[in-house]
Amino acid sequence: MESIINYFAELEQMMRAISLLDLTKVLGILEEGYHNGHRVFVMGNGGSAATASHFALDLSKNTIMAGAPRVKAISLTDHVPLITAWSNDTHYEHIFAEQLANMIEPGDVVIGISASGNSANVINAVKLARQSRAATIGLLGAKGGKLKDMVDACVLAPGQNIEQEEDAHMILAHVITRHMREVVRTYAQTLALAGTNS
Repeated sequence: MESIINYFAELEQMMRAISLLDLTKVLGILEEGYHNGHRVFVMGNGGSAATASHFALDLSKNTIMAGAPRVKAISLTDHVPLITAWSNDTHYEHIFAEQLANMIEPGDVVIGISASGNSANVINAVKLARQSRAATIGLLGAKGGKLKDMVDACVLAPGQNIEQEEDAHMILAHVITRHMREVVRTYAQTLALAGTNS
């Protein structure tokens, strides 16, 4: 029981240590992408792959407001046949970059989730995104790894182990989704008011 109590205490301490300034930068990028009609691509490996799927789901569905454009979120972890094809025919390091190559456009937003910050397939996708003039975001672990210095904005989860870092990433995904829901709600109200006054 003591280990469980300690885990919860450490988790609370970690969440309080997350940089709100860094989170604000991430939110700003997502807001700009939304208002300009761009898409959001999310990716990660293992537990981070599951978080990427969950995050894209929430952004796509839980932000819907009548009268406003929807958030266009896509998880790059969900197309298993395509992932296995690229893994088999080239290398696992290309599974996300090759998917992005078909779809990425300037102004899109690419989110890499990685506790280590050193996942080669996420790094390659971020490189492609930057070359394509897309915005890049990282949800990373305590140290940030290589991705920390590659992305336009990142939030570090200063946990003491990977489980806590992954916990933080899921919480951040929910926080970001709730924020974007308010952004869409406000935009819907603005559009409705403009329609009333026209």
